[in-house]
Amino acid sequence: MNRRTALAGAGAALVTAAGGPALAQSAPMAALISAAKAEGTVVVDGPPYDAVRTAFTDEFQKAYGIPVSYISSGSSQSGARVRAERAAGKYLLDVFISGPDTPIFTFLPGGWLDKIEPALIAPDVVDKRNWRDGHLWYADPNNTILRVQQFVAPELAINTKYVQPHEVSTWKALLDPKWRGKLAAKDPTITGAGASLDSFFYIELGPDFVKRLYIDQKPTLTRDQRQAAQWLAEGTYPILIGADYSNLIEFQKAGYAVVPVFPTDAPSVLTGGFGNLCLVNKAPHPNAAKLFINWLAGPAGELAYSEATQAPSLRTDLKYSGIPTFMFPQKGAQYMDTYSWQFVTEQRDTAFAKVRELLGE
Repeated sequence: MNRRTALAGAGAALVTAAGGPALAQSAPMAALISAAKAEGTVVVDGPPYDAVRTAFTDEFQKAYGIPVSYISSGSSQSGARVRAERAAGKYLLDVFISGPDTPIFTFLPGGWLDKIEPALIAPDVVDKRNWRDGHLWYADPNNTILRVQQFVAPELAINTKYVQPHEVSTWKALLDPKWRGKLAAKDPTITGAGASLDSFFYIELGPDFVKRLYIDQKPTLTRDQRQAAQWLAEGTYPILIGADYSNLIEFQKAGYAVVPVFPTDAPSVLTGGFGNLCLVNKAPHPNAAKLFINWLAGPAGELAYSEATQAPSLRTDLKYSGIPTFMFPQKGAQYMDTYSWQFVTEQRDTAFAKVRELLGE
């Protein structure tokens, strides 16, 4: 009996991972692949980025020959859509990928999710050595939602034509009267995940800091992250609080002198982008859904997803191109994880309510 026959007899199969050679799969994975192919497609709702759509539709189909029907949302709009579908007796979605709020506050209490942990069967997924801190990461205590991304958020950015990093090396340095009227800031009244920065300020720096920053310093507030990045790049406002790196990087590539700064008087902020992975129950293609989740949590899928979103994975076995080093958490550094269950469900909204009181909202 040759090696290929032996593998087949053990119930294993040779499949091609995206961008890699043929790999021997376990018997459960071989059976899952076969069942998924019989279903013919998988329906995925995820980030509204063309690069993600391309990565999923091209790479997953290349790996397994199964087309991806992609819904570009990954937001609260998805919750409203799924609620209406289920009220009409329709079950159309297989996999949901989002930030923390919609899965935790809509899908989970709605009873729309299967527990994801039992669906993870790929050897390179369940091997804890491949994950940061030696364990898989979950967004909830019952291991229903898998976290696949985590990175350092550059919450403060400056234009170095007008401001030098040493001038704002701490958050409290922003309270200097010389910066009054020169700050742009993400609107502190944004609810949900948008409240994380303001809650962070309240928890780490206290109510007096919040009041002085948002009232005394008279920042210009915006909910348009693209506009805020443009203001920074053009020097209209040389300091930006609540920066969105996906917008900043566009201006960096265009040659503008915008850089992130990480103040030293508080922990840096950890976020997770569109890094929460959910297995929808009563799915039309349950086996394809499980296969997609194992692929996305594996090295080939995670690399494709991380490159598409420009956000580091919680896997430790990937080699990236183009993702800035500052986005990777460093050993020994202090961080606040704004995607943790405790922060999202207990700390954030309590602190945010106090922020709104301080600002007279």
